[in-house]
Amino acid sequence: MKKADRTRHKLDEMVDGVRSQSDLERKLQSRRNTLVENHPYIVGYAFLAVLAAILVLCHLTVLVISFLFLYFISDLMTGDIHRIVPFLPRVVLFSLLYTMVVLAIILLSYKVVPMMLKNLPELSNQLRVQVVKDLKNTTGKWDLPAYVNVDELKGSIVKASTDILHFLATSLTPLYKGFIQFLFALAINLFFYFESDKVEQAFTRNPNSLMTFLFKFAQTRLKIFYVYFRRVMGGQVIIALINTLISLAVIFGLHLRHPFLMVFVVFFCGLFPVVGNLMSNSVLTINAFVAGGMWATVICLIMLIAVHKLEYFLNSKIIGAIVHLPMAVSLGALIFCEVLLGIPGLILAMPLMLFVRHELENIRALSPSFAEGVAPVESLASEEAKNKAEPIRKIM
Repeated sequence: MKKADRTRHKLDEMVDGVRSQSDLERKLQSRRNTLVENHPYIVGYAFLAVLAAILVLCHLTVLVISFLFLYFISDLMTGDIHRIVPFLPRVVLFSLLYTMVVLAIILLSYKVVPMMLKNLPELSNQLRVQVVKDLKNTTGKWDLPAYVNVDELKGSIVKASTDILHFLATSLTPLYKGFIQFLFALAINLFFYFESDKVEQAFTRNPNSLMTFLFKFAQTRLKIFYVYFRRVMGGQVIIALINTLISLAVIFGLHLRHPFLMVFVVFFCGLFPVVGNLMSNSVLTINAFVAGGMWATVICLIMLIAVHKLEYFLNSKIIGAIVHLPMAVSLGALIFCEVLLGIPGLILAMPLMLFVRHELENIRALSPSFAEGVAPVESLASEEAKNKAEPIRKIM
């Protein structure tokens, strides 16, 4: 008995019995699927496109990103870390990873999130008080009303600051939905780690079926995409760690509020190329303005510019050495994916760009003679005309 046959159950046999009673089904099963045989790429990519559209339309991009990150970390723990400490079994390393993730979830749920909800209104009031205080000091020193309207300036600064806080507060609902999807991704990654072989067996029971073809096609493409994702995100994690180490001096040097939360925000935002640094430093600048006043804000702004320029250098050296793409192409991919997928698109942009390039490079389109600029049909026609003209020349 074949391996595929051993995975079939009595329920499948009952369904097969129903199908065998139909003459039409027997005829269809005996026919060749010429569409798949003649156009396998079209069928395979159409299936992937429909699958991707369903995920986007159902707002499951956070689930996909979370699963990719968890799979990446699991692969890192059970692969790279295991090679460093081979005496620790992979199951122990995987269990250690999930223990740390669960502890982080508990800390966020019972400590960080309630603290943020409690301190947001207080931070808004302190921001207004600090703005009024600094404007009064500036007005007394430099005669500010002679150059600008102080009341309008004060209103604009307070409005901009409160708008940022309002945006953070209104983002809690999407964050809550994203957190639920992260929990589902956590469970899927756990089951997939122990049952990956069973997943493949469940969709490849009949080697000649359309299900097996689509599964194998998608499986190969996902493996290729993950190779690029792993390399790009590995470089981005290094950049995020460098940004975090630089920001540590500012966070603890200026005695900003909730320093460990700020460190987490800087590292998490650093995982997003280009815009991550702007997001994290905006939060640090507001915190510095409330905690230390104008000078602390200026220091944070200087760090914002310095780290932003450093990130361009690191991207060109670290990510550029991995992807081998011009900066214009990389920036275009980031803009396109951000418009198409939102913030998660910034994470998927570079791997998707590299994946699409690889796939198109490995699909044959033109014959070698055509690619060199010689049209096969025209060359054959001209050769035939030349052969016919030869006898005429000899007679003449």
